[in-house]
Amino acid sequence: MVEWIEYMETKLLEKFYKNSPTAYSCQKAVFDDKGIPLQYIILDYNPAYKEMMGLHNNNVINQKLDLPTDWEEFNIKQCIIDTVIKEEQTQFTIYHQQKWLRIILFPIDGDIFGCIYFDITKEYLQDKDIEGFLKVNIDMLTITNTDGYFLRVNQASERVLGYKPEELEGKSVKSIVHEDDIPKTLEVLREINEQKNIFSFINRVRCKNGHYRYLEWHNVVNGNFIYSSIRDITDRRQLEKELFEKNENLAQLTEELTEMNRFLKTLAITDDLTGLYNRHYLDIKVEEEMRRADQANEPLSMIIIDLDFFKKVNDQWGHPVGDKVLKETAGLLKGIIRKSDILVRLGGEEFLIVLPNTKISDACIIAERIRITIEENHYPIAGHLTASLGVANKLPLETYNNWYERTDNALYKAKNSKRNCVVHSTSTLLV
Repeated sequence: MVEWIEYMETKLLEKFYKNSPTAYSCQKAVFDDKGIPLQYIILDYNPAYKEMMGLHNNNVINQKLDLPTDWEEFNIKQCIIDTVIKEEQTQFTIYHQQKWLRIILFPIDGDIFGCIYFDITKEYLQDKDIEGFLKVNIDMLTITNTDGYFLRVNQASERVLGYKPEELEGKSVKSIVHEDDIPKTLEVLREINEQKNIFSFINRVRCKNGHYRYLEWHNVVNGNFIYSSIRDITDRRQLEKELFEKNENLAQLTEELTEMNRFLKTLAITDDLTGLYNRHYLDIKVEEEMRRADQANEPLSMIIIDLDFFKKVNDQWGHPVGDKVLKETAGLLKGIIRKSDILVRLGGEEFLIVLPNTKISDACIIAERIRITIEENHYPIAGHLTASLGVANKLPLETYNNWYERTDNALYKAKNSKRNCVVHSTSTLLV
């Protein structure tokens, strides 16, 4: 009876393997005398693999196949080493038969390993739609799956960690996390898989030069994907460490600690490049201004400014010139607004101004003055630039998100009409 049950289990597993719509294969690694994989032998595969790889009537079972010599070579070899020698599950991505495939390797027995294949062409093409956004954003941005593997990484990774995007894509987050922080990182991934909201966490990540940096991850989960904005806070952590050490002798260091705390507070609400307020300060201050306006029954307006074709400045002259343009634009804006106005750099080439006790008509006049000032200004090297502006007044009891969205829609209309213009929002709540 036991033999019959084992026989039936084997037949069911074989039937599952053969009939599964997911592609599987079983392979044997062939190493050289230095332990580097040179070839692999396909021991078996299911019909789904045959269809995915376009084998048709070809039979590659028991054939030795050389590893590819293109840019994926190191990644594939390392994955085989990790799987066979370290007995760890790993994965990589290749382009084959006009499809993008993600291949997951897992150990079976000695130098024999299994592979699971997923067609991610649709997912890859969707990623291409956001590639431009990833390139121009100043923060390090990543898209990972809930298993903790990098799918997309923007160019800021090279500035923050020293890795080019292609050096991280396909690798696990765990592979570059400090060993002491791996349990905490895996716990975060587990909680995300359980549909818990983990908006931010901090861990130490290994740079390409071998040093570790403290990174603060801000996450948004969408289905099986985790979208993360990552900021290097190593300098801040160092300052915090220095503060902790100096607190042990607080009586003698009160004045120094007060100055350091003031600096940290300024650092938290200030944009590093332009010296303007940042989004964090806006989030704190805007609700206060909205409550005050509602209580006093006073008008409150918002302007969003976007430099036209700013990407061309970076592409033609380089980011140092682009940074100088942003700094000079910040100075132009500060010379126009009032002390009571709140000027914020949203990120990239976008700026936002909150104007207390200002009607929409007056806000449009200020916006037009800003537009003309930027148009007439001559930037060193970059020359003359223009800007598009969106304006909206806050409606009674309107939420900040709705007010911001109406202003942003006005900006969108300005950029999609003729640019170098001011467009104001109609006073209608969005549904």
